Amino acid sequence: MSELELFGRFPQTRTLARVELGQFPTPVAPLERLGSEFGIPNLFVKRDDLSGTLYGGNKVRKLEFLLGDAKAQGYDKVWTVGAIGSHHVLATSIYAREIGLQPAALHFPQPITAHVLDVLKALSTTQPELTLVGHMAQVPMAMAKIRIKEWLARHPDVYYIPGGGSSLVGVLGYVNAALELKHQVDQGELPEPDVIFVGAGTCGTLSGLILGCHLAGMKSRVIGVRVVDKVIANAHTAATLANRCGHVLEQLGVKDIPKIRRQDVTILDNYIGPGYGEPTAEGARYERLVMDLEDLELDPTYTAKAFAAIIGERARLDLAHKSVLYWHTLSSADLNDRVRGAQVEWDLPPEYQHFF
Repeated sequence: MSELELFGRFPQTRTLARVELGQFPTPVAPLERLGSEFGIPNLFVKRDDLSGTLYGGNKVRKLEFLLGDAKAQGYDKVWTVGAIGSHHVLATSIYAREIGLQPAALHFPQPITAHVLDVLKALSTTQPELTLVGHMAQVPMAMAKIRIKEWLARHPDVYYIPGGGSSLVGVLGYVNAALELKHQVDQGELPEPDVIFVGAGTCGTLSGLILGCHLAGMKSRVIGVRVVDKVIANAHTAATLANRCGHVLEQLGVKDIPKIRRQDVTILDNYIGPGYGEPTAEGARYERLVMDLEDLELDPTYTAKAFAAIIGERARLDLAHKSVLYWHTLSSADLNDRVRGAQVEWDLPPEYQHFF
């Protein structure tokens, strides 16, 4: 496995704790048929779906640093939070088990689809400790109760990973991703993107790419496509995450860290549809079309909405005359064996059974 671009460019960062989970660099490729279909001749994809063999997508880059930090500090259990169909919770549980940590998660409901049920089935095979609340609004209180319970039990070995892996440690994964992209540009694999589109949930991926592009000296405009409530995905959150991550790099001795301002962050609000996890008609159309033309799978929660934004914004942003990169964040790892082998009646708590 080749050295991370972050470590090669800034050797002082090699002291950061990390576990090797993924397959990097992930490839870039032209989307020629889609580009021709929509009049965007320089349309490319960054295939982060291929980031890992056990599970891919955008969570792997973050988890390399997050789980590395947990192991380095001597924790034996990690817990996180997400919807019942959360790719982040699934990825965390799979990779935590892989390196010998006990996974646990706080769940909240989302609209039930076949994809959500497959995620739950796959999750059950990792046998995590699960807590389910009735609504997303109950998550903060439930999180507080869990953390107090752990403290009262004098259990110091529980490492908390924020939803989506979006902490100052997790964001490092996408700082590295932007530096990796810069190397691919320098190698002639694609032109420097004028615009990068990516789904925006908890903003870790978005903020890491923004900071990383600045550090790499690229002028690419990173555009987040909001897929969650605006109280979660917003310019203030993204800029704050980027700057906190930048502070970590400064403490390690990296010089000339840029300050990310709120006006440096672009988040599109008009592709979320009815809400988080709710499919949209345009997203469903592009799911079918992208599969037919490019054999690339999109999901209704994140990637279909991110791709819909490219088509929806092509006239306003004059994408016909720009180099455009779509950052694909959905895992393409084969989970069929996990899904078929799941025994949800035994491995999921009773309160989960009505979802099936």
